[in-house]
Amino acid sequence: MVDFGAMLASGADDAPIEPRELHSQLTKAPGYGYLRDVQGQVLSKWHERRDDRDIIIKVNTGGGKTIDGLIILQSYLNANAGPALFVAPSDYLVTQVIAEAEKIGIAVTTNVDGASYLNSEAIGIINAHKLVNGRTVFSDRRPTRPRVPIGAVVIDDVHAAIATTREKLSLTVPRSNAAFMPLLELFAEDLKTQSSDSYLDVRDDRRGAPVRVPFWAWRSKVEQVRELLRLQTGEKQDLFYDWPAVAEVLPLCRAAFANHELTITPHCPPIDHVTSFMEAKHRVFLTATLADDSVLVTDFGAAPASVQSPITPLTAGDIGERMILAPQEINPALSAEEIRSQIVDLSKMVNTVVLVPSTPWAEKWKAHAAIVATKDDIEDAVKKLRGRKHIGLVVLVNRYDGIDLPDDACRVLVLDGLPEAFSPEDRISSTLTRSSSGIDDRQVQRIEQGMGRGVRSNEDHCVVFLLGPRLAQLTVDPRTVTRFSPATQQQLKLSRQVASNMDNLPMSGIIKTVKQALSRDKSWVELALRTLRNIAPAPGHVSDAAVAEREAYALAQNGNLVAARDRIGSAAEAEQDEASAGRLLELQATYADMTNPELGQQILTQARALNTNVTKPLAGLTFVALEAHSPQAATCARRLGQKYSTAAGLRLDVESIIEDLVFDEYRTDQTEEALRRCGEFIGLGSQRPEHDTNTGPDNLWALGDNEFWVIEAKTGAKSAAIAKRDMGQLATSMLWFGKRYDPAARPVPIMVHRAVAAYSDATPVTGMRIITGRGLGELAAALRAFATALAEGVWTDPQAVAKLLEGHGLSASKLVDFTTPQRGVKN
Repeated sequence: MVDFGAMLASGADDAPIEPRELHSQLTKAPGYGYLRDVQGQVLSKWHERRDDRDIIIKVNTGGGKTIDGLIILQSYLNANAGPALFVAPSDYLVTQVIAEAEKIGIAVTTNVDGASYLNSEAIGIINAHKLVNGRTVFSDRRPTRPRVPIGAVVIDDVHAAIATTREKLSLTVPRSNAAFMPLLELFAEDLKTQSSDSYLDVRDDRRGAPVRVPFWAWRSKVEQVRELLRLQTGEKQDLFYDWPAVAEVLPLCRAAFANHELTITPHCPPIDHVTSFMEAKHRVFLTATLADDSVLVTDFGAAPASVQSPITPLTAGDIGERMILAPQEINPALSAEEIRSQIVDLSKMVNTVVLVPSTPWAEKWKAHAAIVATKDDIEDAVKKLRGRKHIGLVVLVNRYDGIDLPDDACRVLVLDGLPEAFSPEDRISSTLTRSSSGIDDRQVQRIEQGMGRGVRSNEDHCVVFLLGPRLAQLTVDPRTVTRFSPATQQQLKLSRQVASNMDNLPMSGIIKTVKQALSRDKSWVELALRTLRNIAPAPGHVSDAAVAEREAYALAQNGNLVAARDRIGSAAEAEQDEASAGRLLELQATYADMTNPELGQQILTQARALNTNVTKPLAGLTFVALEAHSPQAATCARRLGQKYSTAAGLRLDVESIIEDLVFDEYRTDQTEEALRRCGEFIGLGSQRPEHDTNTGPDNLWALGDNEFWVIEAKTGAKSAAIAKRDMGQLATSMLWFGKRYDPAARPVPIMVHRAVAAYSDATPVTGMRIITGRGLGELAAALRAFATALAEGVWTDPQAVAKLLEGHGLSASKLVDFTTPQRGVKN
């Protein structure tokens, strides 16, 4: 017999490093013999830049990123640049990566402390949580063994890894933790300076808006915080895994309380705690898309020049076919219930997956769903969908990435409701960074990822429904459309064209169009393919602000606080968007406060003038009184004419107001903002004094002719009657009004509450009226009907607007009809 092994050994050359050659030499499973064209393009471009430290690779969903990443790492191993590490977002995807590696004949291991990884004999496969946490095995501070080295690393699905990085390199202290109440007591007086009402909600364990610890209070008490937190870092305690990373940078953190938890978050994730990652010679970031590439700089410390020059295929159009429809943009008169009913019927034909932001939101579908899956059982639901059987309607709660639903697993995908932030830090950050469109980049990112769940290759297809007015606005608002990937932008553009041919169709007509796509109507398929031709990949975008944030944070870590302050200051000065400039000025004030508290307050006052969501300064804020005699109809017509150029834009904006006019303990802040927008829309003077200045009512409406509504919104209350505390707040707000307005002014005390009776220990405010659930619903209905009538084209005509306000009960004299007197006592 011929000894082929000996012949192979004697003629051995160096292992190949050129990716196409390397792939050809692997022992692959059937069906994996050739690289896709897109994969080959990406690998060739990567090979030209293989010596770069940071490389970003952008490939559409289903473009074969996983195999690209494995081949890249094997090439680095063959070039003696190991050990090589592949980081997937979750354990479920770790399993998928291992399966892919086996099919192309690449050796992998999950044991990064084992010899095969350390000796560069196999690629390590781990989830993002193992790489990034306070007790990571890749840190110099690993207590029991030497840290695990990294020569080359691939981070797959970067958007998901960023979420993990932010979560694991910060602290969350649940209310049940023994440190929570002492910390709340420590900062009680400081929190009251920001929002007395929000502080009371936290204290009393009531859902409400989160409240921040002012940075000067954090600076002065941070060592007391450290003493309290250190007691909760034992092996079986809440902070065990996260504490070591944050402890090093505790003074450079911001803290925010909600009723259920406290979050403590560094100004930038302290990624340098993961020593091996920071020292890796090669770092490759794989992503389908990012709404803003700047996060790679702020969160991973990637080189800005590399982020701005991503590797992409020749065209960005290599993506599955999607018909993206927003029924309420096609026909604003459609109710959410009517749309859901028709989609339920559609799910009897094809697997239909609904992505919702929260468990309460899932209740809208529960009665008709085959499966409602939360984070603990989503993977099981996905397996069932991929089992080649018809399941029907499946609802996935708050999961917009990290799941694959190819082919018949999902032919109809529904995004119902805008992805929301739930932790105190996320909610505050979202408020600070939200653009004038009302949607922040992280929401755009999650929406993009969510819409990608149903098409996992360029041969796949599905129909995507966007439910809710704020999601519908994505298709018509250029401020949001341009923040999506090039291919999604083109599909949204095509969807607008499709929608224009279905103007005001009933839902049954929209469903007929959907069935054309699902039944593979030849003309639709050709049109969809043509839309994706010759789409140029988008260059990477890194904002100057992001670079400044990372650089300033590094300077502050090294003790150079003045330089950190000045670096952020220069970025704020160059920023064109007022809200973004205000956020940067607040960060500059935070750094300035550490060496010069007086200067910090001066800068913060400037910040507050640009962005009313930043921290309130110590000196307080000047209240600007509303105009007492402004004519409602003329004001309304002027505002509408300035704001809206199309009827669709007007109606969708009103629907987004109505969506938040609800009794919901999770959305109290949104409801207060919706009340402000409602008053503004119908031509009233409208403010949120408590939000803007930390004193006064939740909302204040000026109805004209020196009449005002002083409004306390208790839309999170679940009590059977009005509590003493809530009644006391309304009385205090009336006193506040009396000190700031003409004695001749006529204030009406208004409370938004489920109940009309008061508890026996609560003293009713004289003349108070209640907007109950019914009243709020009637106000929303009137607002919708008013907008429908305006959309006929008369919204700039003061006389026509006046008639419509009167006819729909929205004139100042008729608004009282939406209220009911307070009556009755409940023991």
